[in-house]
Amino acid sequence: MKSTPMKIASVDVFLLGFSFKSVFVLAGGVAGDPGTLSHRVLVKITSDCGAVGWGEATPTPRWTYETSETIVSTLRRYLAPAVIGIELWNFDALHRAMERAIQPGVTTGSPLAKSAIDVAAHDALGHALGVPVYQLLGGCRRTSFDLMWMISVARPDAPEADVAAGLDAGYRHFDVKIGMHGEAGDLGLVTQTRQALGDHWMQVDANRGYRIDAALRQSRRFAELGVALFEQPLNGFNLAAYRRLCAASPVGIGIDESLRSVADLLEYARADAIGTVVAKVQRNAGLYRSRQLCDAAEAAGLELSLSGLTETDLGLAAGLHLAAAFDINPLALNGPQYIDTPFLRKRVWRGGGQVQLPDGPGLGVSVDEAWVRDHALELAP
Repeated sequence: MKSTPMKIASVDVFLLGFSFKSVFVLAGGVAGDPGTLSHRVLVKITSDCGAVGWGEATPTPRWTYETSETIVSTLRRYLAPAVIGIELWNFDALHRAMERAIQPGVTTGSPLAKSAIDVAAHDALGHALGVPVYQLLGGCRRTSFDLMWMISVARPDAPEADVAAGLDAGYRHFDVKIGMHGEAGDLGLVTQTRQALGDHWMQVDANRGYRIDAALRQSRRFAELGVALFEQPLNGFNLAAYRRLCAASPVGIGIDESLRSVADLLEYARADAIGTVVAKVQRNAGLYRSRQLCDAAEAAGLELSLSGLTETDLGLAAGLHLAAAFDINPLALNGPQYIDTPFLRKRVWRGGGQVQLPDGPGLGVSVDEAWVRDHALELAP
């Protein structure tokens, strides 16, 4: 009996621009503001059986090296030609082809661009088989999730308005961006946020903004304030410093930006230099590698968290399927707080601090391709 072909037949790349609702500041600088368009790159994969899937890459130069220009050119010139003809189900072959086109180095090698291809392939395969992506990832442990509201302010002495906005919007879990106000300023920000939040859940994310001694001092102070997780305090791979910090910190230490692959995770685990593994679909080049990372974390007995890169609801859906497979909650997927998603026929986020796992095959979303084509941008020369 002849099987239905499911090979990748074409890859289309679209650059879109969205306005931020409010300023988004992290330790590396301003990541988005209402005065300028924030780009998202969408990828459409079509198979020779007619199945279609979509993925997203989020250029974030303040966070990593991939820009709108590099993502679009990498996808169009290198990754798309490399994956044509690969079976949708063969994610190992898909990633090997992408890694031949763009070699891994110190990092995965253009993980955001690779993630868009990977997620689109998962979505297309789900549509071809009539199953949701979480089944492709091995299971579904939960269907309802709590989202974190981001406290990201230019001035550390005035978080109350941001806290009130989050509470009014129905959020009960909060993520405070630190690392850009100095040690005293960050402590003041977290202290005032706690006072405004009451007993609600709170974590902090330094985005590599500290050195080891300051991180040790802050961890003790944050413990007194009921901080649940201290994410990415230090820059670089830095096994020795993270081991020292994990041994002494009364607050759990999570690693995000420095955790680029399963190989990295194994080194951190061997060195007792990590407490919580922060999964990020785009940072790990998509769902295939993210699943491997989460499997390794569970096998090592480590905690799991999940964050994003201020994606649209398309990227939000991808994160929810991964979180469903590994029972991760709450989630630092803050896209709905900062940008709208006008190109889906039905949004994933419906308001408030909770979101449900999308129903239906693939990612469970329906992209209005006409809207995408009508609003696609060309890169400036």
